[in-house]
Amino acid sequence: MNLINRSIAVAALMLGTSSVLAQTAATIPASMQGTYEVTFGSAQPGAPLTNGTTATMVIAPGGSICIAEYLFSNPVQADNSTAEAVYTSAALGLKLRLSDIQSGSFNELNVMSSSDAFLGQLSGSKVSNETSCAMLGGTPPDMSAIADIFKYAEQAYASLFPNAQVDNTFEIIDGFIARGYASTGTYIGIRNGTVYVLGGEFGNQPVTIGTVANTRAQLISTVTGEPVTPIEEPNVDIDEEGEYTLTIKGTYSTNTAAGPFTGPFEFSEENVRAPGSAEVDEIEDEVKKSMEKAVRSAEDDNENLTITFSNFEVSEVSVSDSRVFFRAKFALTSVQSNVPVLGTIESTTSYNVTYEYLK
Repeated sequence: MNLINRSIAVAALMLGTSSVLAQTAATIPASMQGTYEVTFGSAQPGAPLTNGTTATMVIAPGGSICIAEYLFSNPVQADNSTAEAVYTSAALGLKLRLSDIQSGSFNELNVMSSSDAFLGQLSGSKVSNETSCAMLGGTPPDMSAIADIFKYAEQAYASLFPNAQVDNTFEIIDGFIARGYASTGTYIGIRNGTVYVLGGEFGNQPVTIGTVANTRAQLISTVTGEPVTPIEEPNVDIDEEGEYTLTIKGTYSTNTAAGPFTGPFEFSEENVRAPGSAEVDEIEDEVKKSMEKAVRSAEDDNENLTITFSNFEVSEVSVSDSRVFFRAKFALTSVQSNVPVLGTIESTTSYNVTYEYLK
């Protein structure tokens, strides 16, 4: 972690937080979008940075700002200045005031405490019109929808993702727009339009939840009790064969001699064909083939193994020319016959997994 990241993190411990009142969303002029080289100055006691600290700042479409490993989003209009947009970070105990959104030319980014005490400012000049954030590996997406993912997940599953208040500041970790929850060891991360969870009961590898659009709809339904309205994804035909890597991730549940058991499931295979939009109705067959292959690969005696499927449910289907994604829930029953001493062993396992084909 470099100086600017360490200093911002320390500031989070030094500064208090305050409640955020509902305000009008600020519009950042397109003329301000681009990459800036900025320097911190006018440091006051309690400032998160020292005078002379330099950083690269990106103002992206939609008004998001990238600085170091942080992504600040969803600015609001300042209540005492039409020239300033305010970014509030509850976690860091900071407010950033960007100007001049009235003229459309960058003036400065004032750094304030959560109680609006001036701590210093970042000033500098635009060096390019590039809006890609280096740590993110691209231009930030629509942050309003992404902010909803975190907000509603924290409301719907507070025991997993505890957060005292809504926060529109996120970390950039390995290309993910992410937030960690220290008390549970869990993370929510979003990359390339897909929502993932990690840590705690989810394990040490990212678990795919679904697309941003469908996950947002499901979370809102969980919080409000309103029926889920599925998000229709665009139809794309995929003609290439054997050019995709398939990753299946999720959980499985079964009954053992010690009682019910739930654990993580993961299987991957290279050089496979991905189903296109016209083959959505055949996804169940794709699931059966891949899962049977995964199960049989773990068994020594496949000649005496019979596998059947039931209770299929496919959702969150998303198809593009480089990625196919869907969620599958089903039960798999395996019958192993001619087992020495035991004779026949039958077991049923329930799966909740995501399929992701990447070119």
